[in-house]
Amino acid sequence: MAVLHEAPAPTIDPSNPNILRWDGIGLMLIRDFITAAEEAAMIEAFHARDPLKEGDMKPKKRISQHFGHHFDYTTFGASETHFTPVPLYITSFLPRLPIQSYLPDQFTVQYYPPGSGIPPHVDTHSMFGEALYSLSFGSAVPMQFRMSGPNDARKMRLPKRSAQTDNTESTTSLALSEQSHKPDEEQTPTWELLLPARSLLLMTGPSRYGYTHAIRPRKTDVINGSTVQRQGRYSITMRSIRRGIEIGCDCAFPGVCDARIREEMAGGRDEVVSVP
Repeated sequence: MAVLHEAPAPTIDPSNPNILRWDGIGLMLIRDFITAAEEAAMIEAFHARDPLKEGDMKPKKRISQHFGHHFDYTTFGASETHFTPVPLYITSFLPRLPIQSYLPDQFTVQYYPPGSGIPPHVDTHSMFGEALYSLSFGSAVPMQFRMSGPNDARKMRLPKRSAQTDNTESTTSLALSEQSHKPDEEQTPTWELLLPARSLLLMTGPSRYGYTHAIRPRKTDVINGSTVQRQGRYSITMRSIRRGIEIGCDCAFPGVCDARIREEMAGGRDEVVSVP
């Protein structure tokens, strides 16, 4: 398990103390992005579509719903054939997103039972636009961030497989395994950012392309010095789809870039695992 380091200090927006920015890595957190009433309506709408079975109010597996063009867990892009209209509880808050030039059109809504997590991963570069949004509601959870390293690059070059074996949210070309951390991962600072209920996380730049993000599977979290029992959590992951000539990436993180990896494989070049 990686050793946690102290999280970098954010810049607080002078006009709104609920907006926190980590400008050096392109990360933003907006607390209380939605209201408690909106949150309750979202949870009700989610379970109206996917009701919990009687006597199973605490399901052991995640429940996923897709809107717009469905996320495709075999291509790690957007499906060309599966489309579900986006519900009002999502479209109503889209005008409040901080980057209107990156309005998402693919949405994955998930319920996470207490104790579940997300393996470390870097979301697909080539198939989606730069801005990656994640709205958390239902309960708070800490998310871990770590600059990707050579071991992550090696994992990205393993034979491609679907990451949807257990209904997970992982959206990489290959989900980065949580098994046996290599020394380069242990030496790379890993830090946690608490995602409060009703908060919006925005990843751009390095945090989008070069950092892995994860949620450790555990029953409790230490929040503000107190041990807190983890509760059920919901999230909406929002992406903008790239199509046709838009597909591709020229980021500064070729080690974990699916577009560069395809170029390497097509060119027959030796494996490149360097990560800036």
